[in-house]
Amino acid sequence: MMAGRAAESSIVVDVQSGIVLLSENPDEKRQVASLTKVATILVALKWLDENKATDEVEIVVSGEAVSGGVNPFKFKEGDRLSFRSAMLAAMMASDNTSAYAIAEFVGSRLRTEGSESGAVSRFVTKMNREATALRLSDTRFVNPHGLDEGSDLGVSTAADMAMLAIEAIKHPQFLSLCRESEATIQVTRGGTERDMIVKNTNELVGSRGIDGVKTGTTRRSGPCLMATAVSGFSGSERLVSVVLNAEDRFRETVLLLNQGWEVHRKSKGEGAPEANRRLLIAPK
Repeated sequence: MMAGRAAESSIVVDVQSGIVLLSENPDEKRQVASLTKVATILVALKWLDENKATDEVEIVVSGEAVSGGVNPFKFKEGDRLSFRSAMLAAMMASDNTSAYAIAEFVGSRLRTEGSESGAVSRFVTKMNREATALRLSDTRFVNPHGLDEGSDLGVSTAADMAMLAIEAIKHPQFLSLCRESEATIQVTRGGTERDMIVKNTNELVGSRGIDGVKTGTTRRSGPCLMATAVSGFSGSERLVSVVLNAEDRFRETVLLLNQGWEVHRKSKGEGAPEANRRLLIAPK
């Protein structure tokens, strides 16, 4: 079988040192589709922490939430689910309805995020403030799910998405939302609770030390994948990779991570190439 087109933008970063191990057009601005949801979930988790709230708090799905894009669980207006179930659906199944419902819930409780009157607008402002705080200088979010069908387009880069991933995986709950191949969520509809199986769109989780993070695809972005993997030898070393517009994003990610581990090993020795010494973030 012929190999797919390589990613138009890509990067591999050592999480501990912040050193860029491999990259190709890492600062090229592009649409990043549902990789956007990583920012949504990070903002949501931080909101839970700041407000000492549990992830079992209930979210009600609105009519607006069910009208925008991918809704694999066929959620209906009035459905109720826990915050954690919504986060699992958004991260693992890339469900837009859940991402929007999270943004509505949190945004309705934000009062200082600008003059926007709408809950989702306030939430997106919070996402962009988070991006500024993380020094994601080439990133702008316009919604909580990553759809790019209108004229107002969100934008980011492979480098910025890698920095976002590194920040997200620091949160103790984050990887539990994307490391499994499937999970069960509970949804209450018309007073009846039902279980739904969530399957992870990231085919790589559970193999080669990969325990996250997020897929994304739109017509404008092409196939994208943000991934993270731990070393099978030490269990403590971790890489993050991002591929944007890769025809076979899973194959490309495996190849990049394999190369990344090799460069990582060599970079520990004397005389490591300066090209591999770009510092993406300050080391831990």
